[in-house]
Amino acid sequence: MTILGTPNEQSLKYYKTIKSVRETTSVVFNYIKENGEGKYFNLNLDKIPDVVDFVVDGIIRPDYPSDEALKTIPPHGRWQHINASNVDRMGTLIKEWRDMDHSENEICKKIIDLFVFSVLIDAGAGTSWSYYEESSNTTIGRSEGLAVASFNIFCQGKLSDCSNDDLYKVNGSTLMAWTLEDFNKNFQITSENNIDGLEGRLNLIKSLGNALCSNKEIFGSDSRPGNIIDYLYAKRLKDYKTPTVDLSQVWDALMTGLVSIWPKGRLTLAGSPLGDAWNCDSVPYLTNNIVTFHKLTQWLCYSLLIPLKEYGYKFDILNTDLQTGLPEYRNGGLFVDFDVITLKDETLKRGLINSKNIDFGSQNEVLKIPSYEPQDGVIVEWRCLTIGLLDYILPLVNAKLGYNLELCQLIEAGSWKGGRVIAMRKRPEINGGPPINLISDGTVF
Repeated sequence: MTILGTPNEQSLKYYKTIKSVRETTSVVFNYIKENGEGKYFNLNLDKIPDVVDFVVDGIIRPDYPSDEALKTIPPHGRWQHINASNVDRMGTLIKEWRDMDHSENEICKKIIDLFVFSVLIDAGAGTSWSYYEESSNTTIGRSEGLAVASFNIFCQGKLSDCSNDDLYKVNGSTLMAWTLEDFNKNFQITSENNIDGLEGRLNLIKSLGNALCSNKEIFGSDSRPGNIIDYLYAKRLKDYKTPTVDLSQVWDALMTGLVSIWPKGRLTLAGSPLGDAWNCDSVPYLTNNIVTFHKLTQWLCYSLLIPLKEYGYKFDILNTDLQTGLPEYRNGGLFVDFDVITLKDETLKRGLINSKNIDFGSQNEVLKIPSYEPQDGVIVEWRCLTIGLLDYILPLVNAKLGYNLELCQLIEAGSWKGGRVIAMRKRPEINGGPPINLISDGTVF
């Protein structure tokens, strides 16, 4: 990472790249690995074999017992969340579209319309919120609940301008008009069924609408996320027989098109928001202490791999390994719950005071879960460690499996699910909540 002394515009461009995520966070991870501790966490790599054994023997192999089965692990993405509770919502909907004689390109656009909305509202919902789906008679919480809610909202035409009597699309003008009443009704919000970061989530929806309307080159005259496929096709790499793009092209389109969604007050450079980027004080000798995560954009990029590859233009996408593990509380919680990383005493004490001040749960006298805001150095360090540790365990997991999973498959079949499973075992009182509580504004995780 060589950006010291460069003009702000050049630094701004760098911090928005996918490469910056691994490069900036690895400085922090490597420092902590060499010293055995950071400013907020102690690191014990002797505990890593326990994580690897748990992920392989307890999580991956029961679901994927053979090498043939391992081949079927999809990239971590929103598709699987929408199909929660073993209901093939996506397959049923795509069949319906084909029966309606929609073109393959239009089907791809509709999937991307849905996924962009669904991912953008996917910050942690908290432990008390859930969504009831009448058609399947199921109640679903957390990320899958948000996914199923967004699916049904999409199918009901609540995101469409309904031009050409087409319910199944997302239009920026419709999102901009969303109100608090719309949000509460569609996400089933009540005083007993409240969601973390409600206002931040609603503002993200409205900001997404504004971004779609403001970037016609990428999102088209009708301001649809799915129109990004035509933009990418026009930018496709030459000298390939089939439509081919580099992951960085998909990334740049999303970062350029959606940059305006980030809330005011986030880190800026040259007057422009950097997105999911934060100051990090974990490494004392760093002059340039900005680290980038871009978690929602990464989650979106992962989620778009299947529709971009398998529908519409059926792009070949190069260099998908540029993406990192997702720095969120399931992946990060896995390493906390196995004591690979442990909070330092003063940091824990401060977090417990925060939990008390925000009245975080009647059980917390026993559970002792600390709370911090997203910009707190402890959260920034935790996220850097999460990215580094996921890279660290990938070859160890693959060696134990005798099979080479990609990082996006490890997250899907192992670390994310493993983080949830171990959390439920350790904290059933709060429905498997994470070991560290993020005071959510609805925009980060």
